[in-house]
Amino acid sequence: MAALTSPRNTIELLPPVSYELEAASQIHAGALIARNADGKAVPAQDASGLIVLGRAENSASSGETVHIRAGVYLFDNGASSEALTGADIGKACYVLDDHTAGKLGGSNHVPAGIVMDVTGDGVAVIVSPVALKAAAAVTEDTNTTYGAATSAALGLVKQAAAVTDCTAAGDIETSVETQLNALLAALRTAGIIAAE
Repeated sequence: MAALTSPRNTIELLPPVSYELEAASQIHAGALIARNADGKAVPAQDASGLIVLGRAENSASSGETVHIRAGVYLFDNGASSEALTGADIGKACYVLDDHTAGKLGGSNHVPAGIVMDVTGDGVAVIVSPVALKAAAAVTEDTNTTYGAATSAALGLVKQAAAVTDCTAAGDIETSVETQLNALLAALRTAGIIAAE
């Protein structure tokens, strides 16, 4: 295939989607919008169980419909430990409120999207299903603590204290079998492999 030699009408495939607004909610056009566990639209915020959908295309009140579009939008940057910098470009960012993205996302770490740029005017955030999936995967990876292996649950990778090398004790030659058993015992003690 050859490169383009004239303009092309590349069709946008993500039209706005519509959601009913949660009771007692108010959304303003331009706000970052999320879906709650009941499938209703709410202003994005640091609250559990929310999935960011995009930017509100219209203002809406309780029970009304809000039109939401995915895309790249400029939101306010978090302050202090939540402030995003150029070093965060390409990384996940998180919801602080319906117009602010941050580095950590408060206590619930609700992914807002992927940082595309950071300027003096704010943070350009890619808000789309693909970006949110990637951001959620980053959140999941960084917030996972694995338990020790047991005979019932062999588990996943667990970080543990260093296990010392197996070496001969003094001038006495130690067999490979003895060294291997010592290593296995150390790994069991660290919880990396299950006890016998």
